[in-house]
Parts: sequence; C-alpha cells; structure tokens
Amino acid sequence: MSGDDELGQGAFDRARARLALAVGPALFLLVWFAPLPLEGAAHPVEAQRLAAIMVLVVTFWVGEPVPVAVTALLGPTLALVLGAIPGVAGKDAARVAFAQLGNPILLLFIGGFFIAEAMTVHGLDRRFAMNVLALRAFGASTRRMVIGLGVCAWALSMWVNNTATTALLIPIAGGMLSVAAGGGAPSRGLEAPCMLMIAFAATVGGLATPVGTAPNLIGLSQLEQLAGARVPFVHWMALTLPLTVAMMICLAVLLTRGLPPSAVDLRAHAVAERARLGPWRRGEVVTAVAFGLAVGLWMASGLVQLRPESAVAVWFQDRLPEGAIAIVASSLLFLIPAAPGRPTLTWREAARIDWGTLLLLGGGLALGDLMRRTGLVDVVGVGVVRSLGIESLWVLTFVAALMASGLSELISNTATATILLPVVIEVARQAGVDPLPPAIAATCGCSFGFMLPVSTPPNALVYGTGRIPISFMIKRGFMFDVAGAFIIVVGLRLLWPLFGR
Repeated sequence: MSGDDELGQGAFDRARARLALAVGPALFLLVWFAPLPLEGAAHPVEAQRLAAIMVLVVTFWVGEPVPVAVTALLGPTLALVLGAIPGVAGKDAARVAFAQLGNPILLLFIGGFFIAEAMTVHGLDRRFAMNVLALRAFGASTRRMVIGLGVCAWALSMWVNNTATTALLIPIAGGMLSVAAGGGAPSRGLEAPCMLMIAFAATVGGLATPVGTAPNLIGLSQLEQLAGARVPFVHWMALTLPLTVAMMICLAVLLTRGLPPSAVDLRAHAVAERARLGPWRRGEVVTAVAFGLAVGLWMASGLVQLRPESAVAVWFQDRLPEGAIAIVASSLLFLIPAAPGRPTLTWREAARIDWGTLLLLGGGLALGDLMRRTGLVDVVGVGVVRSLGIESLWVLTFVAALMASGLSELISNTATATILLPVVIEVARQAGVDPLPPAIAATCGCSFGFMLPVSTPPNALVYGTGRIPISFMIKRGFMFDVAGAFIIVVGLRLLWPLFGR
C-alpha cells in the first residue's frame, strides 16, 4: 500500500473510531430508556438491558474505538454490572456471565493454533507450498502457476490461519512473478490476479474445516448451544469441502482469463526452491506427526458419529471430544524435542498465537448465551419472521448467506458471526424450519468480504504489496461475493438430502 493510501486509511479509521465512541453510548442510552416491545421475552427487563448493551457492542465492533476482543469482553462484563443476567445473583451471576469463556470449543482453536504455529516455525508450510508448485500440473504456464498458488493457499488455510497462509505465500508468489517476467518487472496483468488469488483462496480454504477460521467454530458452538444440534468434524467437512472446491473452480475462471505468458520455466524455479529446503528436519517430522494425529482422530470422531448409539461414538463424545483431541495432539509439540534441549514448539513461540481471536470467540459466545437466557433472541427472531414473511427453508438460507457476506465487508468476520448467528438460528426456529442450513450458510458467508482491503486480513496483506489496483479488487470481489453466496446455497440444497435431513 502506498504512503498516501496508508495515511488515508489511517485517517478514515480514526474518524470511524471517534464516531463510534460518540454514537455507541448515545444509542446505549436510547435503547436503555426506550419503550421496546419485549413483552414476549422470557425476562423483558433483562432483555431490554441486554439490547442496550448489544447496541453498544455492535457499534464498537463496527467503529473499533477499542480492539474488538476488548469489546467482546466488555459485553458480558456490562451485562453483569448492569443486571442483565436473569434468574441468578451474586457469584452465580458472574459464573453465568463468563461461563462461555471456558467453552470447550476454545480448546479446539488453541490446539489448532499451536500446530499451525509449529508448521510455520519449522517451515512445514513452505515445504508443502513448494511441493505443490513443483508439480508439472502447476508449472506449465502462468495460468497454472496462479491456480497452483491458489491451491496452496486453499489447502494450507484449512489448518493454518488464513492471514499466516497469505503472509507465507506473498513472498513465494513474488519470486514466481519475477521468474515469470524473466528478470524484468512483472506485468500488472499477472500481478493483480496472482495476489488476489492467494487472498481469496486462503479465505475459501478456511471454510472447509471447523478449525479453519473463527466463524466456523462460532457457528458450531451456537448451533449446539441454541439449537441442540451437534455437527461432527467430518460431517462439517463433508458439507463444506465440496463447496470450497466449487468456489476454487469459480476463482480459477474469474482470475486467470487472459493472463500473459511466462518468459521462463516456472516449474524449474519451484523445483530449485524445493531443493534448497533440504531434507526433512526433526521438527518438521514431529509437527507432521502431531498434525496427522489430530486430523486422524478428528476424522475418526466424526465417522463413528454415523452410529451415534455405538459404544465407540459415546466414548469419543464423553472422553475425547474434538477440543481434547486438539490438546492431546498439540501437546506432542512440547513433549518431543526437535533438537537436544529444544522442544518442537517452545512456549515463547506458542504464546504468539492469536489470543485476541480466542477472547473474541469467548466473549461472543457469552453474549449469544445471554441473548438466549433473556429471551431477546426470541423477540428478534419473531420480528424478523413477521417483517420478512420468511417461511421457506431455502429462502432463509439465501437471505442468511447474503446478510452475512454483506456485513463481513464492513466489520470483522468473527464479530459478524457473533451478531448474526443467534438471530438466524432463532428466525429458523420461529419459521418452523431446520436451523442447520441457514446457520451453516451464514457461517460460511461470515468469512466472505472480498471487495475491500479492510474486509479481511488476507485482502489487506495483498493490497499492501502495491500490486493490486483497488478497482480490480472491488470488481472481482463483488463478482465473487455474489457467486460465492450462490454456490453456498445451491451446494447446500444439493448436499443436504445426503445427510437425511
């Protein structure tokens, strides 16, 4: 990003924060004292107080006068201080307010973060990328090179944070672009599609696994908490992996038409880079074993749920849930040394994981739980059903996907999921339809936001290289937003009967 762009973006962010700091408290007071129609709520007084808190939290999430993770913690704290927790008092109220910060789903994220960090520390992610790009299928032309980089981003971001995946692949792509230009300046007609492919594919790949991105875990948690519906790891992948494959095909069509040819042999460059990595090191092997153990047990846990009444399925659910699997597998990184006196992952390295996302996830789950307890989500759900007249499952699914992708253009995808998913689940319940398809569509849509540099961190990273005109990102991003929402809804409509729903 150029200096002028950075200054302009900084000024915009400061203005946005100042506006939120003024508007948020004003809206809080307005909702606190307004005569809201909350008689249908289980606890109308607490529901009104929570509604005022939610308005403040959402405004702060949009404007970011403080970090979004701090705002997430502020929500349940204000609920406790201002008496928005129904049916309990004293220490019990504090336990209810902050109970979701100990939700087992957070362990799934922590273990996944540890494994992803070890992959970065020991270069396993780079080795994977070079092995893919060295394949003949991805080195024969610039079009195939761009697709190959997209495949790397897609596959890595299933398990590694999409921001880290993008940051890893940007310098690799830069080297490939220089080689493609034969030592000269790369063509803008190749640079922009190449960089945009990395960012978009990294976001798409995160949809394919429960641990791929925070909204997935929020969606799964809210479904279990608010709808009593548990979606095992392997079932999530069976639904979303085909959707991401269709999205990758769409990206290949959208971003690789008319690319200029390469001046040299791209595959030879990738092979040379792979050779420079040398033989596998012990740290890579241990990380690969931990990763393989986690994925294998997650798959096994999901597969045995095909017969949920079996003793093995009950054992997995009671003794080795998915969060425990993540911790068991990632603990190997601390137990097995990569070199004498050095564990595969040190605590200093492990502490670099994104704790802010974990706090945001916990705080968001706490707010969702309080919306359920007060009955606020019931009132919102009834209001939406009446105003929109939604009765069809698939109309609701399409609306949920569009609302999620639209909101995620403006605020963080995790905040979007926290705000939207309880409402979508309750709207489905009030409409008398299965909440899973609209909730899954909304969860996937929350990871969208392809039009602007501020929509997702991967977008910001690739735009910051200075290789992508903003008009190119907006145009291609809008097209992919629309195409992605269509793929989600049509894909779920086709796949859903296979799950006996």
